[in-house]
Amino acid sequence: MRKELLKKIIRRIALSRARLLVALLIILTTGLVGLNVIELVTAAAQGGAGVDRSRDRIVSTAALHTLTLLAAWSLWFSLRARERAQRRLLRSEQKHRTIINHAGEAIFLLDRGGAVREWNKAAEQLFGAARRTVLGRRFGDIDLCHGLELDRAMADAERLNRSLTFEFTVPREQLPDGLIKLTLSPLPPGRGSDDPSERSFVVIARDVTSERQFENRLSQTEKLAGIGQLAAGIAHQLNTPLGSILLSAQMLAESDLAEDDAEDVERIIRQTDQCRQIIKGLLNFARTQSRERGLVLLGEIVHETVYLMEKNLKVAGVEVDLKNAGQVQVVGNRNELDQVFFNLLVNAVDAMPDGGRIEITMGPGDPGEVLVTFADDGPGIPPQHRDQIFLPFFTTKSYGKGTGLGLSIVARIMHEHGGRIELDPAATVGTRFLLSFPRPGPGLAASAPVSARERAIDVPSTREPRP
Repeated sequence: MRKELLKKIIRRIALSRARLLVALLIILTTGLVGLNVIELVTAAAQGGAGVDRSRDRIVSTAALHTLTLLAAWSLWFSLRARERAQRRLLRSEQKHRTIINHAGEAIFLLDRGGAVREWNKAAEQLFGAARRTVLGRRFGDIDLCHGLELDRAMADAERLNRSLTFEFTVPREQLPDGLIKLTLSPLPPGRGSDDPSERSFVVIARDVTSERQFENRLSQTEKLAGIGQLAAGIAHQLNTPLGSILLSAQMLAESDLAEDDAEDVERIIRQTDQCRQIIKGLLNFARTQSRERGLVLLGEIVHETVYLMEKNLKVAGVEVDLKNAGQVQVVGNRNELDQVFFNLLVNAVDAMPDGGRIEITMGPGDPGEVLVTFADDGPGIPPQHRDQIFLPFFTTKSYGKGTGLGLSIVARIMHEHGGRIELDPAATVGTRFLLSFPRPGPGLAASAPVSARERAIDVPSTREPRP
C-alpha cells in the first residue's frame, strides 16, 4: 500500500510539472505570435522591394508559432481534464474508504497469497490489530483462525467462484468462547489488485458470539417450555392419587396408633404435602393463559402481601421498609402480582434465618417504565449461581424447603405483564432485584385503579428476637 501511495504522489508531481511547462510554453508562444504581428505591421508601414519577402517569412513564422500555441492549449486542456479525473477518482476512493471504515462489520482485502491489502476500523477492533501493522502481512499470521484453513478456503472460493462462509473460534483471554463468522468472496482478476491477472478476495467478518448464545438460550427456552407442558400433564395425573394418599394418611392419623406408626403416618403426610406443593408450583409455572387485567396500585399489593406474612416476618425478626409507594400504578392482574411479591418475600425471609431487613422502593425507571427495587441484607447470591436463579427447579435451599420454581414463576409473570426482573449485579450487600413494569398510558392512568380493601398493617419497625 505504501508503494501505491508513493506512485500516486509521483504521478501528481509529474502532472503538476507538465502543467507548469505547458503554461510556460503557452506564454512563450503567445509572446512570439505577438512579436510576429508587430513585425508584420512594421514591415507593411516601411514598404519597399523586400517587403513581400519579409512578410512571407514573418507569416510563416507566425503560423508556426500559432500552431504551437494551439497545440499547447490543447495539451493544457488535456492535462486539466486528466487532473479533474484524478481528483474525482481520489474523492471516490476517499468516499468508499470512509464508507468501509465506518461499516459495522470488519471488511478487509486479501491477495491470492493471503496477504492483507486493505483493513478497516471494524477489523482493527475485532482482531485487535492496527491497519499499519497488518498491511502486507498474511492474515493467518495476524489471527490463528482456529478451525479454518485459510489457503484451502480461498482455493475453494476461487474454484467455485462464489462466496463461502465459515465460523471459527477466537482465542482471546477476554472472550474465551468467542465465535467469528467470516464470509470470503473472490473478486474478478484486476479488481482490488494492481496486477490485472491476479485475483483478490474481499472478506467480511463479524462477532456472532452473542447471536449464538441467544440461539442457545432460545433453544433451551423451547426445551423448557416443552418440559413445562409435559410436567403440567403429569402433575394433573398425579394430583388425584396424591389426594387419596393424603386423605387416607390423615384418617389414619386420627385413629389410635402406636407411637412408631403415628410417626410413620405423620412422615407420609409431610412428604405427600411436599409433593402436592411441587405439583402446585409446576401447574403455576406451566400456566400461560391470559387473565383479566386493570390498573392496580403496587403499594396496596405489597402492603397486603406483607400483612399476610406479618406473623412469619415477626417470628423471623425481619423488618420491611416500603418507600415511595404513593400512587404508583401499573396495568396487571392483582392475584399474579400478589404472587410475585409473595415469592420474593418468602425467598428473602428464608435467606435471613437470623433476621434482617427488606427494603422495597418504588419510583420511575427507564423512560416509560416503573421501577420497583426489592433488596435484602442477607448473605446474597453466589456469583456462580446468578445466571441460574430464574431457571425452573434451581434452588440453593435444603431439601424439602424449596421447589426451585418461585423465581421462575416470578420471571414468567413479569414477562407476561410486559416487564422484566433482573438481579442487580452492583449490589454489594445482600440481594437486590430490579422489577420494571410498563407505565400505564395517559388514558389508563386517568381512570380509577382496581382498589383493594383497606387494611392496617403493623410491620415490626425494630427487629424482634426469635423465640
